[in-house]
Amino acid sequence: MSEGVMTDLPELKEEEKAVLHDQFVYQYLLEHPAFFQHHPELLNRLRLPHAQRGAVSLVERQLEMQRERIRGMEEDITRLMSIARQNEHIFFALNQLHLDLLSARQRTDITIALSTFANRMPHVHACTLLDFNHEAMGDNFSGLQLVLQHRLQHRSYYFGRLNKDEMATLFPSNIHSVALLQISQGDKPLALLAFGSELDDHFQPSMDTLFIDHIARLLAVVLPRYDQR
Repeated sequence: MSEGVMTDLPELKEEEKAVLHDQFVYQYLLEHPAFFQHHPELLNRLRLPHAQRGAVSLVERQLEMQRERIRGMEEDITRLMSIARQNEHIFFALNQLHLDLLSARQRTDITIALSTFANRMPHVHACTLLDFNHEAMGDNFSGLQLVLQHRLQHRSYYFGRLNKDEMATLFPSNIHSVALLQISQGDKPLALLAFGSELDDHFQPSMDTLFIDHIARLLAVVLPRYDQR
């Protein structure tokens, strides 16, 4: 990286020389990480551009970057703690739902247990459980069949928004996003479980299915006991 090396280079434009010089310095510092330990006097002489303060020393910039990393870590910890508290809340509510479903004496007890569970969930404002028959689905049977074909044709669950006609078959107009879950025993569909939220983005396709899969398996065991078809 000496001047001799630079003078031996072919004739280059000044911009190209500057780029090559930067590359030499960059590579040298990578290969000699203790350089500034041997030349500590340079640290306070180096000046770096700063958006608010014009220019700062390398030491000041390093301290600022360290503070930014600490703030980022604190934000990550806060977010993870919030997720942990939410998962803990869901776990206890799911545990109570499990007990309520297993102790249900009649079909209406299942509906009540699911509604209670939904009320305990943050940002969940509605819940419905419909058997796959004309009597349970009522006048909305044809519309619900379309929902099943469109949203659950190749999978057992759906998270997200529905169009206006689809939503009208399940929930009132204040519900904007849904979680749909097809309850099946083997290849036999038993019921449709739907949760609704007033928030547009509460239920999203990227959501984890761990808890809702557990509910599906549990209902697949419990519902046949009260099969009214």
